[in-house]
Amino acid sequence: MGQGQSAEIKAGYLTAEELRVAASLLYNAYHDDLFFQQAFGRQGYGQKLRAALREELAELWQHKQKLVGFYEGDVLVAVACIVDKEYPQGESRYWYWRLKMALGTGWSPTRHWMEREDELKGMLPGDDYWLLQLIAVHPQHQNQGIGGQVLASLLQLLSESDSQGLAVFVSQPKHEQLFARKGFKSMEKVTLGDVTGQLMYFDAVDRDGVAQSG
Repeated sequence: MGQGQSAEIKAGYLTAEELRVAASLLYNAYHDDLFFQQAFGRQGYGQKLRAALREELAELWQHKQKLVGFYEGDVLVAVACIVDKEYPQGESRYWYWRLKMALGTGWSPTRHWMEREDELKGMLPGDDYWLLQLIAVHPQHQNQGIGGQVLASLLQLLSESDSQGLAVFVSQPKHEQLFARKGFKSMEKVTLGDVTGQLMYFDAVDRDGVAQSG
């Protein structure tokens, strides 16, 4: 996600037919993510990552979570996946999700995934929150201000809900800066295995922290 000349984008919920394209965007975004590299290991890493993202998208879709697409014209240029308080996470995950994820990635990566969710949940200020589970901007559309527009759209969606806030885990300084500009505050330093990052939170009740757009 970057800064630069701003492109006009529109937001809308993903259709079932767009899940495959969304999975491809997420794969590109998370291929070099240190958490996934550590959790999935080197052997068959790409295949495991694809399987995990495909399964997670299918699960989110099945349970009517917020899968938001961002379009420049008719082209899907970004995607964001939000889960709410009703969606099971960590040790509360459905058994069939665990089975499908384990078949696609192995039990150890599945366990790492659940442990990360439990770790983050335990740091949040309450139970009524949204979690930005996955987010991606198409590589050819980065450095155009789209990242800022995506976050602005998500915060608008949040303002129209009853949720108290939006949380996200970030492990790259440039992403931390982008979220901070939109009013997210660092809550706690998080270490997941060998990966260190920040749990950031936008408080929808106290909106004084909303910062400039960009």
